Amino acid sequence: MKEKYIALMEQVVGAYTREHIDAYTAEVRRRGLWEHGYPRLCSNIGILLAHGRKQEMREIFPDMMDLCIQQIPLAKLEDNRAGNDFSVKEVVFCILELEKAAVFPKEMTERWRHVLANLDPYKTYYQIAKEEPEPVQNWASFGAASEQLKKYAGIADNSAFIERQMQSLLLSFDENGMYVDPDKSAVYDIIPRLQLATTLHFGYDGKGMEELEKFLLSGVDITLRMQSAAGEIPFGGRSNQFLHNETFFAAMMEFYASLLHRKGDTARAAMCKRAAGIATEAILPYLRENPMRHIKNFYATDSGYGCEKYAYYDKYMVTAASWLYLAYVMADDTIPEAPCPAETGGYICKTGPLFHKIFMNKGGYSAEIELEGNTHYDANGIGKIQKKGAPAFICLSTPFPSHPFYKLDMDNPSPFSVCGGLLEDDVFHAGYEEGAKYELIEEKQDEASVMVRLGCTLLNGAELEESCTVSENGVRVEAQGKGEVAVFFPVFLFDGQNRTRIHKEKNCITVQYRGWKCSYKTDARLIDLDREYANRNGHYKAFAAVCSERAAVEITIKGDCHVTS
Repeated sequence: MKEKYIALMEQVVGAYTREHIDAYTAEVRRRGLWEHGYPRLCSNIGILLAHGRKQEMREIFPDMMDLCIQQIPLAKLEDNRAGNDFSVKEVVFCILELEKAAVFPKEMTERWRHVLANLDPYKTYYQIAKEEPEPVQNWASFGAASEQLKKYAGIADNSAFIERQMQSLLLSFDENGMYVDPDKSAVYDIIPRLQLATTLHFGYDGKGMEELEKFLLSGVDITLRMQSAAGEIPFGGRSNQFLHNETFFAAMMEFYASLLHRKGDTARAAMCKRAAGIATEAILPYLRENPMRHIKNFYATDSGYGCEKYAYYDKYMVTAASWLYLAYVMADDTIPEAPCPAETGGYICKTGPLFHKIFMNKGGYSAEIELEGNTHYDANGIGKIQKKGAPAFICLSTPFPSHPFYKLDMDNPSPFSVCGGLLEDDVFHAGYEEGAKYELIEEKQDEASVMVRLGCTLLNGAELEESCTVSENGVRVEAQGKGEVAVFFPVFLFDGQNRTRIHKEKNCITVQYRGWKCSYKTDARLIDLDREYANRNGHYKAFAAVCSERAAVEITIKGDCHVTS
């Protein structure tokens, strides 16, 4: 597996042509470092050189690294210090790999070491914890990891800074070992945990060591169970639906596998090892594309579709390679794999109240429910339904926000998700609306299925109940209430390059995409809402199944060898 991570790194870095790299370098010479994408690209090229790969970059690499090293101290003059929190760790990894492989003369890496040794962490990084500990943004974990790497490499020992960061970072774990960043997103739960895991892996032994290890270990089970049947991390919040999501998840699970194995917990170690494997498998379809995309859609790479302003291609494409390298570092190939929860299913998993999510998995299908969605990224209701092996967003990978903080090519008429609602005087009221309230009423598991029942109070004050049942037969969504009851659902339309084939009959809608079919069957009357929605993955058409007092929709995803689009 370690060599697979290096091979995938090479594949990701291969998205940057020589012409692209030369133009990027010229821009950094002109502007200086304005973010951490260039140091990541440079460092990953160096790491690959150390592994005998990307030898065509050997001639230009020293000048690239000289530029990075020259610019990192200057970047402190920028308001955000140009991402030094992220960059320093990357550069240290590169130096260690180059020295180990003796790729370049020792005096070259010593020159780089000297510059890094003279960096004052309090002037270099952006997120500095206060002397009196208090919760901090996730960037603080990167600064701690960067300085721990410098200490490990014998470059500089800023243990007091590391400890100061650590004491504040330890205040942000919840009861499940999840990291509570200010916007409580899935990405910025796992990312800071991974940085803190990196400090442990590379020798952190300060006064927070035992507490940190305890928090990290307490997050193993929920992290395994939040992975979808398609191998993806949860939807939600900033920086979601990018390829680097699954690569940092793989690195986190490799860390867990190694730590658990050392502690004698071989069963869970093997599960974590397999979870890392299926996470990396999830990005392979995107790596096969030409040009390669950094986000899970097929819009033009320079379109910015689905991306925040900071999440542009040059920065976030190579980020996938950085996390693949960290997975390589963490991986212990003596640990065997065993089926993980995302594959075996048979569970309902609830986060703590700060993350307000429910994960369900059974029979190769998974569903993810959001009870209190961020209106700029998500919506209440079922926001992800996936099947093992199928294209991730043929049904739904992430819901539709009403006021997205990322770029789309259209405005959404409202939030939207798979959920229940009511039809009253020709007006629909829905659980996805901002201000609708959900609560968990019941959960049930048996050999055949897993089910949750939710209560929902709509904006007009009406109440209804929704249930979601997951089994090998698919996902069944049912709503019950007084009057005309609806189940809303989106049907995939366009991925940025290809249109799907949608076939509507009286009681069934089928969408065909990339050799698969997703079907929505109901005994209720089907209504085309004549509305289109967009999320990070592309465009969807909105439908509702409507019936008196109770409506239900059965969702199935199957391979269709006759479909080639």
